[in-house]
Amino acid sequence: MTLHSDNTELEGSAFSRFMASKGGRVVRVAFGAAIIGTGLTVVGGGAGLAIAALGLVPIATGVFNLCPVAPVWGGHFIGAKYCGTRTPKQ
Repeated sequence: MTLHSDNTELEGSAFSRFMASKGGRVVRVAFGAAIIGTGLTVVGGGAGLAIAALGLVPIATGVFNLCPVAPVWGGHFIGAKYCGTRTPKQ
C-alpha cells in the first residue's frame, strides 16, 4: 500500500492507480479507438466489424472508470476505489 499526501492508504499497485487516473482513462479510450480504427480500416469485412465492436470495451471502461479484469487478482471492479478521497477546500 502507498500513502497519500494526507497519510491515508491508497489501494492497488501503481499501475492500477494510474489506470484509474484521468491519464489512464484517456489511454484506455485511445486504445479502444485504435482497435476500432484498425478493425474498420486494416482488417475490414465481418472480422473487422467484430474487432471494432471489441474496441468499445476499453472505451467503456475508460469512460465509466471500470476494470472488468481486476476482480481476478483481488482488485476492485470500480476504478475509483484506487483513487484517494479528496476533501473539499474550505
